[in-house]
Amino acid sequence: MLLALGKVAAITLLLMSAFQLAKTFFYPNITIIETHISTVAFTTLLAVFAAFFVFRNQQSLLKAMTAEVRERRRAERELRCSTDELARLHRQLEDSHREISLYLDILTHDIRNTENVSNLYADLLAETLEGEPADYAEKLKRSIHKSIEILGNVSTIRRIHQATSGLKEVDLDTVVQREIEQFPDTRIRYEASSRRVCADDLLSEVFGNLIGNAVRHGGPGVEIAIRVEGRDGEMLVSVEDTGAGIPDADKQAVFHRYEQKRRGVGEGLGLYLVQILVERYHGRIWVEDRVPGRTEEGAAFRFTLQKA
Repeated sequence: MLLALGKVAAITLLLMSAFQLAKTFFYPNITIIETHISTVAFTTLLAVFAAFFVFRNQQSLLKAMTAEVRERRRAERELRCSTDELARLHRQLEDSHREISLYLDILTHDIRNTENVSNLYADLLAETLEGEPADYAEKLKRSIHKSIEILGNVSTIRRIHQATSGLKEVDLDTVVQREIEQFPDTRIRYEASSRRVCADDLLSEVFGNLIGNAVRHGGPGVEIAIRVEGRDGEMLVSVEDTGAGIPDADKQAVFHRYEQKRRGVGEGLGLYLVQILVERYHGRIWVEDRVPGRTEEGAAFRFTLQKA
């Protein structure tokens, strides 16, 4: 609007100046009355022209403003509809999540009870059999234990997704000692120390899975060593075993899900969950040879945790 008025004023001033020059040049002897009459007439003509110019610009501006208001109202209606739809979908998603959680709770609870009973009868059966039937009973027990482990992994996944992202101060020694007690028949060396790290209640799953992996794949008489070293702002934890070791080609694949290869690869979700949890604690995890360059001497899983 101001720009249009400025244009009109500039054009008016230019035309008035041109009119005065033309009048002086072509009519040098014009009387004062004639001068006033011609000036009034020309000024009126300029005013009409300016009014028409301003009116036409106002019309264009009004049309643009009207179109903009309509567009904004349309956008507001669409946004309101989208917001309502998102709210509806969110409520539907929450209802579906609660329903799935209910079904999963029922399934895991009932399956776990059934497996515990099956495991009890398998133990009784193994004690009463000899020879080849006893071997079949042992295989049955291992299958039941594997099924129990799968349920445990499912429960861990649920706890990971349901847990809040906030970490807290955790006594590392207490967690390690508690997990070692779960393997009374395995020789595990660990020097107790007062170390506190940033983690949560799922930290025990890391040690439980790593120790369990070493026990399963280490063979009879496997020995495990757990070491903790303090470094700049973090703790380096090592879980070493004297088992068969892991070939270099598989040292990354052991953390993948269900890739059927050799030791630890494709055996389940255990090491995959370990990696998820360590990264949740802002750490790193990798696997090396326990004795550098000698894979057959066993594996060493190492990971870092932030100091509390």
